Amino acid sequence: MEEIRQKILKVLTAIPAGVRYSTSDWGRILGEDKREIRRVLDDLEAEGEMEVQRDEGRPDKPLYRLKEAD
Repeated sequence: MEEIRQKILKVLTAIPAGVRYSTSDWGRILGEDKREIRRVLDDLEAEGEMEVQRDEGRPDKPLYRLKEAD
């Protein structure tokens, strides 16, 4: 899972701030198991590194982005 974490953080630091990706997007980008990706994203959120946004029309499809510095 550490390898997946590093890949996610590498992509997030290379893209413009505010870009959001779903778990499915991460699966396509990284080519890894979506369940593992979801666990890493949940860990990053719990650690305060990621933000999760849920669209009212699609609450089952959260969007993740790097948390902006205050």
